[in-house]
Amino acid sequence: MQGRAQRWSIMRLVGMVAMCLAVLPAPGIAQTLQERRAKAIALWLANEETDGLRALAGLASDGDPQSQLLLGLIDKTSEMQGPELIAMSRPDRLALMRAPGGMSGRNWVHAAAKQGVPHALAWQTLWSVRADVTTAERFAALQEPQAVARTLLTLAKRRETGFAPAIVNRPWYPQTHLFLSDQSALLSELGAALHPADPQRKLLTGIAPDPDALRDWLSGSPVAAPLRATCEVVCAPSASDCTFALYRALGSYAILLTHGSPVNALIPNPEFIASPRGRAVLARRIMLMRTTRMRQAALDKLSEIDNCAADWLAMQFDRHTPQKIPTP
Repeated sequence: MQGRAQRWSIMRLVGMVAMCLAVLPAPGIAQTLQERRAKAIALWLANEETDGLRALAGLASDGDPQSQLLLGLIDKTSEMQGPELIAMSRPDRLALMRAPGGMSGRNWVHAAAKQGVPHALAWQTLWSVRADVTTAERFAALQEPQAVARTLLTLAKRRETGFAPAIVNRPWYPQTHLFLSDQSALLSELGAALHPADPQRKLLTGIAPDPDALRDWLSGSPVAAPLRATCEVVCAPSASDCTFALYRALGSYAILLTHGSPVNALIPNPEFIASPRGRAVLARRIMLMRTTRMRQAALDKLSEIDNCAADWLAMQFDRHTPQKIPTP
């Protein structure tokens, strides 16, 4: 009797293992999925926008949560959207970028969240009224610095005062965000370690840094890496002036903090900012900072710093501006 019970237990265990194996993708299938996703991302980073997004959309429809996450964040972030997507009709755009459902489709991030993807769950929280400092901490644990920046900036707008020292002094809180506290942050050991021209000093004191000192900060700060990466490619002979010009064009330290890979877990930030897509996203972000009427005046002013940077931005502005089809 005991032997029969033991055999039954073994059979049950074997059956349970078989069931578990049945729901797991075979190694070949999983690898194929990863290869398809990698190819789709490579196309998107290379500015093969339509082909890349269509490939991601196909994977998202097939249930790949990572593709759902990336596609949903591109759909949610205006600067991530390039000329080909902008030029599409609204029905075509919605069909490409969103999951079926509702009047205008549903953002794919929600589908990824249903599959338990930690990044998607954190983004869902950020987009709701439930977001708090723990949301930023979750993104920090996921090593998503741009998402941390978006979260802290969103939370700061809801507060009448800055973050308390108890929050700023937490291990995960980035030193690049001391300006979201009060002036006491500058008096702390963390504040004392800031570069003399760190833009946070101006944000907290109102005193503009010396231009030469600001150039020095731009030449080495990780925050300015996207600017340097762009200028090293598009304006190599005048990269230093170009970096300074693009920072002036962006005109916002806070927005620079949010610039980078939509998902570091899928596209490491150094890879993103070095890509054609990363450069295009930076240009579109600068473009969106100004109305159409103000863009030419801004370019004229930038040309006084670096003609190459101004010419490159002018070309990018033109590419990202939908062209009206003449009426017959």
